[in-house]
Amino acid sequence: MKRALIKPELCVNCPECAVMTVCDRSAIIRESVENKPWVDFYQCSGCLKCKPVCPQHAVEELLQPCTGTRRMSW
Repeated sequence: MKRALIKPELCVNCPECAVMTVCDRSAIIRESVENKPWVDFYQCSGCLKCKPVCPQHAVEELLQPCTGTRRMSW
C-alpha cells in the first residue's frame, strides 16, 4: 500500500497549503495555522495528487508492501 507522507523537516508551513486543497479525501490535517500539516493514513487513498503541488517537495511516497501475513502498521 502506498500513502503520502509530509516530511516535517521540509515543510515550511505555507499559510495557504496547496497540498490540503488538492486532497479529495480531506486526508491532510492541520490543527491550527501554527502547526504543520500531516497526513491521516486512514483517510489517505495513496493517489499522491498532493505530491507534485508542494512547492517545497515535502510530500513523499510511503510504500509498505502488503504480504498478507501481517497487519498494516500505519
